[in-house]
Amino acid sequence: MSIKSGRIHLRQNVSKIHQSFQKDLGTFTLTLLTIGGIMGSGLFMASGLAIKRAGPSILVLYAIGWIAMYLEISALGEMSIASPTPGSFLNYTKVVLGPGWTFVAGWIFWFSSVLTMSSEVTAASLFSRLWFPQVALWIWSLSYSIFIVSINFISVRGFGTIEGVMAGVKSIAVLLFVGMGALAVTHILPLTPHHIAPSGFASFTHYGGWIPHGWLGAAPAFLLVLFAYAGTGVIGLAAAETKNPGKTIARTIRWTIGLVFVMYLGSMVLILNLVPWNHMSSSVSPFVLAIRATHIPYGAAIMNLVLLFAVLSTMNAALYSNVRVLYGLAHANQAPKILGKLNKKGVPANAIWMSAGLLALTIILAYVLPAKAYGYLVTATGFQAMFIWFMVLLTQLYYRPYLKHHHPDRLTYKLWGFPYTTYLVIAIVFLGLLASPFAQGEAMGAIVGFAGILVAWIAWLFLRHRLQEAMYE
Repeated sequence: MSIKSGRIHLRQNVSKIHQSFQKDLGTFTLTLLTIGGIMGSGLFMASGLAIKRAGPSILVLYAIGWIAMYLEISALGEMSIASPTPGSFLNYTKVVLGPGWTFVAGWIFWFSSVLTMSSEVTAASLFSRLWFPQVALWIWSLSYSIFIVSINFISVRGFGTIEGVMAGVKSIAVLLFVGMGALAVTHILPLTPHHIAPSGFASFTHYGGWIPHGWLGAAPAFLLVLFAYAGTGVIGLAAAETKNPGKTIARTIRWTIGLVFVMYLGSMVLILNLVPWNHMSSSVSPFVLAIRATHIPYGAAIMNLVLLFAVLSTMNAALYSNVRVLYGLAHANQAPKILGKLNKKGVPANAIWMSAGLLALTIILAYVLPAKAYGYLVTATGFQAMFIWFMVLLTQLYYRPYLKHHHPDRLTYKLWGFPYTTYLVIAIVFLGLLASPFAQGEAMGAIVGFAGILVAWIAWLFLRHRLQEAMYE
């Protein structure tokens, strides 16, 4: 497809669907929704695995991950502000890269989001078993899945309110954790045991030093770190449902990158001060371990409850994202048209049911392999989430020149340092992908993630002629 024909179809898609969604999302709600999409089990659960592999050097990896997220979300914001349409970057991919890349990226985005939901609901089930260990993992997974799917049948305003509350709870909780952790490591908190070292990087040199396994040993943790920052796509997907995309998205990006920096890097510094890096567990959140170390009454139970809300919030945001991708694919004639219909509340109900169907299949994994389910899911999800980042950046690499040539007036928000910063994040993404198969227990997840991308390309090769004909009907 040429860029000219891509422009025509982008305008057609905008005219058909831009007015269908309710425009009820403001900066505050969108910020909470974005943080809800980003801050999930990748931080609250998988960070323990990452710390155990990298030791204190995890701080360097999290700093690099934050820079990558900042640049990636800015690239996405640039395109979304210029053309706020349902389907997010997929519409722009179609214009500059063609329908093949759009088809693959769209379906991988959807599959990755469903895997995200699966990993989050598995993490939620693990948190719940802390109180009720006798209840099977799959029962918790099924119950939470029904709850989250039901929320997404509410109108956009109702959904935004519920997700805002859930994301707000975990954001406040993490900020409180940072505050209380700082009091604990400075021994201002009276209940702090004396064995906890005072804050400062000197405490990180014990148990093998800053890089106990060397950089090659720490490298496999990088994909888990990048996965903790995934979920930024909700900004672009919600662009068509914001009251004023230009101002709302720009403000949301600024708030998001600032809050994530404080919560992520602050949490890691405090966790490493409160709990030795080699005491991390694959079944208990490092946040819970850190609160236990402070000896705050009922602190661990309260933190576990907050983490439960946190991962359900991320699961909720992931479902919100993937059903809108299906909606956009349907209107681009790259998915069944029935998925592009809205109900009376303006909600893509059919797309929700399809996502719920695949989610139900992944719950079987929690039944068959309860001990390994989370590890497999989080690696596969991280692998595909990084492919989506790559697609966002590749699209922006070509979409910026397109905007400068055809719509320079729309280019009101720009990723700084273009194109070098875009290339930098692409390099970071590839480093994470290349390192992941070498981690013990991650090879299977990486294989599943790569297989999903391969299947999407094969499907396109078989269906491309039929789909391209439908595009011009």
